[in-house]
Amino acid sequence: MPSLFPETIAADLGKRKVTVAFLVLFDFTSAPVRLWRGSFTLRTNDGERWKGLGKLGSVSGIQQAVNGNAPEISFTLSGVDDEILRKVRQEFAAEVKGRHAYVLIQFFGVDDPDDPDNQRPLDNPYPIAAARMLRPEYAADRDSGERSVTIKAESLFSLRSRPRYSMYTDSDQRARYPMANDKGFEFVGEVVNKVVTWPDY
Repeated sequence: MPSLFPETIAADLGKRKVTVAFLVLFDFTSAPVRLWRGSFTLRTNDGERWKGLGKLGSVSGIQQAVNGNAPEISFTLSGVDDEILRKVRQEFAAEVKGRHAYVLIQFFGVDDPDDPDNQRPLDNPYPIAAARMLRPEYAADRDSGERSVTIKAESLFSLRSRPRYSMYTDSDQRARYPMANDKGFEFVGEVVNKVVTWPDY
């Protein structure tokens, strides 16, 4: 089986410097937007271009969903002007709400010691998180007057136990398929939290 990051592993084994950065893909309604925290437009090995936000963009809340918890991710853009605020307020529902955002990692190898900022991508970007965008939040610093917009997004795992437009019950199943005498959920109530030993000798 081929390695997931062959170029990155080879660079590391060759004692070259390897760094990593987060990339963010917003799947807006009109068109996807690709961003990262670099100071220039990055072209990754898959041919995509990622606009650099520098220190104006940040991501927080990326963590593994454990113990039934579904973490919330925050995407923040600082230094926004009136035009951006207007667009967020007027277009959020149609362009953003309910759409997906993806966080990816990208490895880099610095090949030229005389030009340490000339980072070259190693391998393709790799997705590590996906979330559903929910709502915007606004903030302003009283001292500096700097304004920011934060988009809150819920993990896709948050709806993993919620049935779509139905309940996992015998009565609901029979109501949906009365002519078929469907008994597929007849014993659901009896198996909740039940421990089954298999094989049972």
